[in-house]
Amino acid sequence: MKLYIYIILFSFIFSDDLKNVQVLDITSNREMKKYMKSISKDLGTKCKSCHIMDDKSLDTPEKDIAREMMILTRHINEILLTIENENHEKISSVTCWTCHKGSFEVEKTRPVEE
Repeated sequence: MKLYIYIILFSFIFSDDLKNVQVLDITSNREMKKYMKSISKDLGTKCKSCHIMDDKSLDTPEKDIAREMMILTRHINEILLTIENENHEKISSVTCWTCHKGSFEVEKTRPVEE
């Protein structure tokens, strides 16, 4: 009986069955964890800012905002792929860091020039 329970737990923990992934084209837990860590760093926040820690697949208002921002970022990057600079090089892409710079809230005013 114990072995059966361990097998179920092991398959659940290491399963690649992601739940409620609506915007991202990520299919493995490993990929998802890496992506979410990068977002956490870009926003200077922890998982619990958007997720309910008992069940990370549940929707929250913060996750809805994050999804919209992911769609916006993807759209901007699709446009940037079509643009070249004066040296005929592709313009770099945007990420959450581009605007957030490690802060959950984006600066609403421009810094004062010295």
